[in-house]
Amino acid sequence: MIRATSRLTGSLCREVRVGFAVNLVHSENRTPTELGCSYVAHRCPTTTIRNARKIYTGRILATVSTNVHDVESKDGFLKRFIKKMGWIDNSATRLRVSSCLLYESVVDHINYSQFFEYFNMPDTFNTWFLITELHVWMLLVRSMAEGDEKGAAGRFMRNCIVETMWNDVTTRAKQLTMDNPSAVRPQIQQLSEQFQAALISYDEGISYDDKALAAALWRRFLGGRCDDYEKLELLVEYVRKQVSMLDQLSRYDFAIKPAIKWAPLVESRQPT
Repeated sequence: MIRATSRLTGSLCREVRVGFAVNLVHSENRTPTELGCSYVAHRCPTTTIRNARKIYTGRILATVSTNVHDVESKDGFLKRFIKKMGWIDNSATRLRVSSCLLYESVVDHINYSQFFEYFNMPDTFNTWFLITELHVWMLLVRSMAEGDEKGAAGRFMRNCIVETMWNDVTTRAKQLTMDNPSAVRPQIQQLSEQFQAALISYDEGISYDDKALAAALWRRFLGGRCDDYEKLELLVEYVRKQVSMLDQLSRYDFAIKPAIKWAPLVESRQPT
């Protein structure tokens, strides 16, 4: 087991439900082991899947297609010229770059120490992954709002975000186990199975009420070891707040030029 410190968390729960998972790769022909994960391709009722998002620009109401191929094929000569000049980029390349930036918004801007301290979680690789996993799931929920069908921007971004995450996780794992590189592969495989189960659990939780979401967070994020229900309530409120923030972002602020401002777990109190 990979350790970030001398301590290690207990084995994480495994609640895989086969049949809801689909292969999550950039190419539909790759196997789950090549990427190290799979993801549920059903939508959450709290975030409506949209094939197109209407964007107000001054007095003009424009409809932006969420299909990657449509974006590239239906633009006029002027827009194609501007894209080549690098001024506007709605292409698959732009979406892939945005996906990397979205993932970086998690690992670079989430206050992991605050989670460690508030929930009394050990500072290990596994707990780092739990926190990252929760926020990546929220990004995936928002991505699917840009279209979940094959070839849609939302599905493409979802794949890219997860691929970026596993590349980062693998790199960190190798750095932590330089003396035993053979331990990386089975550890990543175990994390990928847990990740798959977590996405199913979180999706089901947020699809219903706060009780269902609290149960999902208690089982997966807290490992069933939290008896302080006020802390659990705060975590539920935190997730709802972040999902709402992401849902209110325009396509431009999410998929083209990501502008994610994660709220802190606990708001700092201003001195009176």
